[in-house]
Amino acid sequence: MSQLVEFPLDGGGAVRVEVGDEEGVVPVGRAGEVVARAHQTLESALTQLRPVTDAVLRNLRDAAEPPDRVCVEFGVKLAAKGGLVVASGTSEANLKVQLEWNRADPAA
Repeated sequence: MSQLVEFPLDGGGAVRVEVGDEEGVVPVGRAGEVVARAHQTLESALTQLRPVTDAVLRNLRDAAEPPDRVCVEFGVKLAAKGGLVVASGTSEANLKVQLEWNRADPAA
């Protein structure tokens, strides 16, 4: 069963996100409006993606022929205790990378 988790925002306020059940999360609020509070802000949770995107981009830029365009797509899961994790997909992980090269010379 899923529940609502309230992620505070750095600038004030909060956003509620529906997440799966987590052990040890203590809900707060009234019955019928069960909301757990996250242990970190939404911005803080999202910064966990930066090292992953930096690593992908750094490795692609260092390639012999780096692409002209890179698109990195993540499936992410927000959790009250863990913050943010890359969600598992149908195989090992949910990470999609698309590369594009624009050649001026079609023979290249």
